[in-house]
Amino acid sequence: MEGLTAKARRKRRKRNFIGGLLVIFCGLTACHQTATIEINSKAIPTTSPVAVAAGDQGPSPSDADPKDTVPYLASDELQGRGVGLPGLDRAADFIAAEFAADGLRPLPGQADFFQSFDYTTVSGPDKQTALMWGTRPLAIDADYLPMRFSGQGKFDAPVAFVGYGVSAPDMGYDDYDGIDVRGKVVIAMRYEPMDERGRSRLMPATGGMMGWSQHATLSAKTKAAADHGAVALLLVNPPESEPDFLTPFSEPNAEPASIEVCQIKQSVANGMLSAGGAGDLKVLCDRINESFRPQSQNLSGQSVSGNVRIITLTAHVKNVVAVVPGSGPDADEYVVAGAHYDHLGLGMLGHMFGPPGSIYHGADDNASGTATILELASLLSRAAPPARSIVFICFTGEEEGLVGSEYFVKHSPIPLDKIVGMINLDMVGRIRNQTLYIGGQGTAKDFDAILAQADVESPLNLKSIGRGGLGPSDHNSFAMQRIPVLFFFSGLHADYHRPTDVASKINYVGIDEVADFTAKAIGGMTRMPHNPYIVEADKDSMHLFGSPNFDSTPQSDAILGVISELSSADSRVGVLISGVRPGTPADAIGLRQGDLLVQFGGQKLENTTDLVEALTHSKPGDRVTIKIIRGSQTLSFDVTLAERKS
Repeated sequence: MEGLTAKARRKRRKRNFIGGLLVIFCGLTACHQTATIEINSKAIPTTSPVAVAAGDQGPSPSDADPKDTVPYLASDELQGRGVGLPGLDRAADFIAAEFAADGLRPLPGQADFFQSFDYTTVSGPDKQTALMWGTRPLAIDADYLPMRFSGQGKFDAPVAFVGYGVSAPDMGYDDYDGIDVRGKVVIAMRYEPMDERGRSRLMPATGGMMGWSQHATLSAKTKAAADHGAVALLLVNPPESEPDFLTPFSEPNAEPASIEVCQIKQSVANGMLSAGGAGDLKVLCDRINESFRPQSQNLSGQSVSGNVRIITLTAHVKNVVAVVPGSGPDADEYVVAGAHYDHLGLGMLGHMFGPPGSIYHGADDNASGTATILELASLLSRAAPPARSIVFICFTGEEEGLVGSEYFVKHSPIPLDKIVGMINLDMVGRIRNQTLYIGGQGTAKDFDAILAQADVESPLNLKSIGRGGLGPSDHNSFAMQRIPVLFFFSGLHADYHRPTDVASKINYVGIDEVADFTAKAIGGMTRMPHNPYIVEADKDSMHLFGSPNFDSTPQSDAILGVISELSSADSRVGVLISGVRPGTPADAIGLRQGDLLVQFGGQKLENTTDLVEALTHSKPGDRVTIKIIRGSQTLSFDVTLAERKS
């Protein structure tokens, strides 16, 4: 590979198409000869069909340089691009104007670049919300909290305990077998039955994501309760599996429920169980886990009444969608390149770092991905027509729970079976040590070859974060439709979901390198056979987000025992330890809060993603040398990794 300086000089993008696009449409075979790129000037309209509101409209249309685009999208003026804020609409208008100026077209049958729809979101429990155990009122935020997907209404009924609330008779386990819960309030633990090592007993037969089967999802538990006639569901954390806290109302998202759903503290659940003659939550949990048999029962003399009311807001939102038409026999098939353009606005979704009203600029998350999409659209619209049509989508509402991408696949203007693959760019603005994290490469058999070919002339080093297609960004919506996906990501950092994610911290040379690499990957996808989705790959799905407690990963039983917060304000390179779990290897060697973990075995740790990767490739009993920075000292420790127990 060429050195970075020479590569960066060669890749400057002021409409110089000779460098980065030389091999973009060469397909899966090596193409080291000089190639000529034809500029499709006829596709560029002389006027834009998109009207943009008067005032500051950002960079001039067709000037798709990320150095201009990211600062505009992440500016105070755009208010963090939160759903329901005018700044999000201004961002959408800007993106559409860019697409138009570069000669892209709306999708077939679409009048413009907008896929508009109304989205109803929730902002919190209404003051009418109440929950009572018998005659005892429970305190919201202290004893209980409604789930954001809960149904709304009143209930008053006797109580039954239904274990994990799992109904999987085809897998030999059903918490609702032998108990009639019609017209009752049911208490169910989160997750699902576990073995002695804390692993799901249902996982081996189902595959699944993040270590659990689909029966562990809140949607599945809610549906099971409603299907068996329950009038309300009370969720509680299993004892000793995690700290007993109430999940913020802002998360997690799930399918809207037909019954009322609240979470309660273990102390409340234990009080009901004990008073109802069922005993202790831990004892019941242990019995289920050890025997793999339900312990469901009615709670004698116990009743719960409640009224759940949720404040809802309806916003008019829009995906921004454009296409570069293909040419040839496969022109009616599509490759999708996407990125979400929304962010957290003024601290919505419960994110409250900084003073009230702070703007969450979202420069990396995800102005960087949006800017890369605009750069790609500009470049590829001027190249020779591709063998397949290329669809560029900037999704809305990703931060609200993949809202825009889910809407697109459910209301797609093009047949989903005509989409051969999707590339998702989410947070690609913080390239460090030339590392680009890749997910989903196992979902199509030709992806490995395409990525290898794209990497031949790239200075980027590729690291896998899971070969499966499931994961916490918009590609997941396509993977659920069995469309092969790739996910490109530059890594977590201390500014994630904070107001400090600003444009001045973006690596713009890195964005150019990602754009070059992505262009070549798209080129390979336009020429590859129409690959079926490889479902088996989803057993190794992406593991970069999830719990901030990185003492283990879903792909490994090995545990170190450190806790690291994703959104740590510390900006040093490494993994800042915010806590140590008692009785773990980290505790045994004396690691403590404030230590900066910088090396694990032979791998240097730049961020928490590197630690996740290192643990994923480890097993219990491995002896590794770790290095930390403590104050002004650099210390080394030899540690034996333990086995995850819960």
